[in-house]
Amino acid sequence: MNPHIKSGVVLLFLTLTIAFRAVAQEQEKFEPLSIDRPDVSNLPTTVLPGQFQFELGPEFAKGPLSKEFYIPNVVMRTGINKKSELRVSFNQLLLDSLRTGLGDNVLFVSIGGKYRFVEEDGARPAIAIQPEFSLPFGDGANLHHDYPNYNLADYSIVMLFNNTLHKQVFINYNAGIFWSKAGRVDWLFSASASFMHTHRLGYYLEAYTLLEEKKEYPLSFNGGLMFLVSPRIQVDAYIGNRGVDSERFVFGGFGVGFRIDPKDLARKTFREIGVHH
Repeated sequence: MNPHIKSGVVLLFLTLTIAFRAVAQEQEKFEPLSIDRPDVSNLPTTVLPGQFQFELGPEFAKGPLSKEFYIPNVVMRTGINKKSELRVSFNQLLLDSLRTGLGDNVLFVSIGGKYRFVEEDGARPAIAIQPEFSLPFGDGANLHHDYPNYNLADYSIVMLFNNTLHKQVFINYNAGIFWSKAGRVDWLFSASASFMHTHRLGYYLEAYTLLEEKKEYPLSFNGGLMFLVSPRIQVDAYIGNRGVDSERFVFGGFGVGFRIDPKDLARKTFREIGVHH
């Protein structure tokens, strides 16, 4: 195994060990599952202490000059307290490209957190902040980090907002800044609307843009569906079209998110947790 990848695995193991040793708090009631994927906009919701949530899935994109494969896309989340969480993610990017200066196989390990400091109240949205930094491993470790995709930024800070318009209709929107070691600075603005058709089936539509130093304003959009297999497991599928510099990429993906509650491993039904209609 590549020594850089080994270092990434060791880093993840140490982070998980610290997380498992955190003091877990008792849950008074079953907390509904809240998954950040598959849209770009993340929710201000955090995972509670003692819980471990995993969100993963592949994504494929095709443009006029290149193809992208994100295999895998993995995020691990665990609560620090009732308002904050630790996040560790892996993004394995495989490229088939005519661009110069790009590696063919790059693994990015990202470490960050999320802190919710405002609760939703009427028209006031829930608000959280999500700082993160990324470390490159693998064949592309010497990459100059200037590939125009905000997921590959070395440092980032994103503000997360969410409003409940109706018990079945939600909007969440993000604004963030991304820095790379090459000195590139990008700004992200995104907005997503979600509709829960039933307590298990939901849909979303999203638009976002990454404002680049080249003064270009590419508009991207995507949509998809989410389905709760059980109260702790959700699957999703999505498609979209994004702008990167002067190119357009058609992309799509699918995935799963699930939560492990070590203090309550009993199988749950929707009727048991009081969520059904």
